[in-house]
Amino acid sequence: MRGRAVLPLALCLLAAGTLASCGGGGDFSGEPSVPEGYKTFSTAGISFAHPGDWQVDERTDADGAPAVDITPPDKAKTPYGLIRLSISPGAGERFQSLTDQRRIVIREVNDGEIDSDDGVEIPGAKEALRLSTTTPPGRGTDPVEVRSDSLDVLRDNGDVVVLIAASPQRDGQELDTAAVVESLRFGG
Repeated sequence: MRGRAVLPLALCLLAAGTLASCGGGGDFSGEPSVPEGYKTFSTAGISFAHPGDWQVDERTDADGAPAVDITPPDKAKTPYGLIRLSISPGAGERFQSLTDQRRIVIREVNDGEIDSDDGVEIPGAKEALRLSTTTPPGRGTDPVEVRSDSLDVLRDNGDVVVLIAASPQRDGQELDTAAVVESLRFGG
């Protein structure tokens, strides 16, 4: 009888693990987990982790909103890794349209596959979508498949925030895209 109870218990644990992995994944509350060798970037009440040796290019767009590109020091082969943060102040009414447009570009312009597209809970957000994609080799000096993980977020203040972490699938340019995205936090 004891052996019979182990199988249902194992099935319950397997089912619980499967259900826990459903959805967008990641816990966006509390202190983020920052991998060794990564550091935290902060701007406009937004923070996230990135590889410590990557180069930060922070600028202000035409509307006065911060925009950030973070790239690896070695850009000899393209495509290369990229972390991009963009903020659209007061664009909340266009949130659905902006997210739809980004997905159309991924599929129809870049021939990319949407691997997952799920809602996630983020403190300080009215709505948040986590998107994982795979784009086939295309242009560049060393075309390779690119995988990305990203967030489209409608903040409580009406701003739309997009954080993208893209990694070419090439040795020597590994980027933990999930760690970058899951480290996103809003403060003040």
